[in-house]
Amino acid sequence: MHSNVLDEDRIIQVALPASYDEFSTQTYPVLYLLDGESNFYYLTGMINKLSRAPYPAIPEMIVVGIVNTDRTRDLTPSVVLPEAGEDVTKERAGSKNGGNPEFFQFLETEVMPEIEKNYRTSDYTVFVGHSFGGITALNHLINGQKKMKAYIVHDPSIWWDSGEMLKRYQALKGSEIAPTKLFVTQAGEAVKDGQLDHYNNVQGFNAYMETAPIKGLDYAFIGYEGEDHGSVPMKGNLDGLRYVFDGMRLNIKAIPDNPDLIKEQYAVLSDSLGVKMEPSEPYLAAVISYMKRIERPDLVSHLEAYAKSLYPNGNIAQGSN
Repeated sequence: MHSNVLDEDRIIQVALPASYDEFSTQTYPVLYLLDGESNFYYLTGMINKLSRAPYPAIPEMIVVGIVNTDRTRDLTPSVVLPEAGEDVTKERAGSKNGGNPEFFQFLETEVMPEIEKNYRTSDYTVFVGHSFGGITALNHLINGQKKMKAYIVHDPSIWWDSGEMLKRYQALKGSEIAPTKLFVTQAGEAVKDGQLDHYNNVQGFNAYMETAPIKGLDYAFIGYEGEDHGSVPMKGNLDGLRYVFDGMRLNIKAIPDNPDLIKEQYAVLSDSLGVKMEPSEPYLAAVISYMKRIERPDLVSHLEAYAKSLYPNGNIAQGSN
């Protein structure tokens, strides 16, 4: 797509859920992913596996990867001038930086509306970023105009501009935001040699965030021993997605003992997420198929009625599943 905001062409990657074409009335959460050229393919595979019925740990999602053109320009929150002596200027002499405001405008006024216009999206959104992408995600959480419901942040470059991002969060102490989940990861202590400043700055950010300075923010942090800066997103995305949607996975073999188990568990999940989350029609179709296999017509009828109440124009209501 062409960005009028950034005055350049940008590549946007889109992966649709496996059930997208079959269930034509189903809407899906959207995960916006930074550094798409590095992360899109493994993450879409991971999401496909984690969301697979009949034991999904997360919902099926539309994944939107944003491919970089000028990463340092777009994925830094503040301008660092060469005379400031920051390390980044030594390795990227003459590069532009501090372009988060323009990048957010591109994301919110061009990318997100394009996705929402062309695909069946729900209002639950997740933002994933690593390193510079991590501080960009942290900055969006507090300064974005069209905020996400959850942020998954890997080994963020808190050191940027003498810890500017920590200072911004410190300035918000005592404030309150809409319910939002924030999951932050860090590479293990073994990487401190040569990356001590990076390591200590993430540690300092976590120490401050553990004081729960912002009301409404559900915060979690994990460090991975044995993982380095490049590998930490692999484990981090697995654990982060499970954290965001904690409580979603249930044992369908327990439904015969409690026919309303799905409804009850999704009510708890909705409270955790801060938004109403219903079981998807593809998931309900898989559970109904299981109940048919174990010859429980009473549960089939009960679950079909539940599905029709949620999706009156869906496949189950039309007798397509």
